[in-house]
Amino acid sequence: MKIKKTALAVTDICAVALFVYLLAFPKIAAEPTRQALEFCFNTLIPALFVYMVLAKTVVSLPVTDKLTRILGIETFALLIGTLCGCPVGAKNAVSLFESGRISKRQAEYLCSFTNNAGVSFVVGFVGGELFGDIRIGIKLLIFQLVSAVVTAAVMRRIMFKKEKMPPPLPRRTAKTGLKEAISDSATTMINLCACAVFFMVAGGAITRIFNLPNFWDSILKSVLEFSSGCAAAARLGKASLPIAAFAIGQTGLSVAMQVKSVVGNKLSLKPYFMGKGIFCAVMTGLAIFCG
Repeated sequence: MKIKKTALAVTDICAVALFVYLLAFPKIAAEPTRQALEFCFNTLIPALFVYMVLAKTVVSLPVTDKLTRILGIETFALLIGTLCGCPVGAKNAVSLFESGRISKRQAEYLCSFTNNAGVSFVVGFVGGELFGDIRIGIKLLIFQLVSAVVTAAVMRRIMFKKEKMPPPLPRRTAKTGLKEAISDSATTMINLCACAVFFMVAGGAITRIFNLPNFWDSILKSVLEFSSGCAAAARLGKASLPIAAFAIGQTGLSVAMQVKSVVGNKLSLKPYFMGKGIFCAVMTGLAIFCG
């Protein structure tokens, strides 16, 4: 409890300090905010919104029950999370939990390794646009998949020990209609964009306040909002691949807030943070030794 209270107190102090600084220098917030909004409209929304709607619809279909039996709940959840991008993994876990097909602990377990950067983001945006080489994006995608599998194995051992993970239960709720899926996903998308804008602006302001060198600037931006961390990493030279892997592996506070907005009070975030720690360590290690 003391650690939690201390962390909250530090967060409050930093928020007040940042607020005062941006009031004194409003131009520092104005331009990054415009850039962040452009990123949301040009990259984030096209990369996520349609996939979120379809994922929610697909998860509620009767065929999903057959797919989870054939592929296994872990493989199916990882596939959805990787194809659609974070926080669709968390949204999928919540949908499965609310439909009565998996338990709360199973949903928390799925959240620990399925909230990953989407294929189009990693290969197209990071590899193609930022690094100018789609092969780098493919390499990062492979690192991400390997890290997810390792994290799933470790978290299963931690959360279920030697017992087998229970199979998904039959559906208890009716399937979600397209209208409901669109409405629900639109609300979630607004929350996601708000988180991304805030952390991108905060990261830019902190970098300017402390005049951070490029390496530490990329680390800070990765911890706050991983897409801007990847953009900063692309300018680093030899360290670019490991830092990009670090950014994609831990996905930052922005995604953590997005996951929290998705799961609400339905699930605990402890497995998510534990899984992200393992995921990030494995992915960064792979980038260092195999990059």
